[in-house]
Amino acid sequence: MSYTAVPTQPPPYGENPEARTEGDNVPDDFKYSVDVASCELPVRQMFIRKVYSLLTAQILATVVVGFVIRSNTTIQNWCFNNFWLFIVSIVGSFGFLIATHIKARSYPINLVLLGAFTLCESYGIGLSCSLVESEIVIQALMLTLVVFIGLTLFAFQSKYDFRSWQSVASLGLWFLIGWGFLMMFFPQSSFANLIYSGIGAIIFSVYILIDTQEILKTCHLDDEIPATLKLYLDIINLFLFILRILNNRNEN
Repeated sequence: MSYTAVPTQPPPYGENPEARTEGDNVPDDFKYSVDVASCELPVRQMFIRKVYSLLTAQILATVVVGFVIRSNTTIQNWCFNNFWLFIVSIVGSFGFLIATHIKARSYPINLVLLGAFTLCESYGIGLSCSLVESEIVIQALMLTLVVFIGLTLFAFQSKYDFRSWQSVASLGLWFLIGWGFLMMFFPQSSFANLIYSGIGAIIFSVYILIDTQEILKTCHLDDEIPATLKLYLDIINLFLFILRILNNRNEN
């Protein structure tokens, strides 16, 4: 009597099947063939906990780095006198973002890259906050958290599919990028800056709704890193636009 060997797991999206060998006890063939929405409740809850635990760690790291830079005059002066480091952080943010997406399913390098990306982003956020009054920074932070939590809860319980807004949100984002590029060369009035910031805040609020529902409906069980990145970028951009709105109001 002869037996035919059956593969224990399929190759994960063209990567080395041994690239992910630890981190959870969910079989790889289950991860790559089923999205989160098709899983049982305990599995869905496990994935959501992973995503929001990583997101919380990113936000806390960003707040700590920003607080250190914002609260220490010596560090601020050193940062502004060594502007090259800010350029490095920008280049590093893009580089680590791309690398994190490429290695999103390779544990633990994906967590290392995610941490490096977060530190680069945190440095730039800290410098931006150091140019604004502390009271405004705190207000912007609190408003961002309230908006994010409210939109997240709404997206979780809503039966409406906000993913259908993806094309409109993308169009609005490109419009925002183009407008921001023009503002670099053609300074505009405070009112125009206020409109620009308001549109930006609305667009990234919409992205929070879209990306939250994508996590619930389309992500695979091993997509916690891309899902976390999306939400983190949504929160950071929303915070920066709210910060601009409050600062613009304060200056006027």
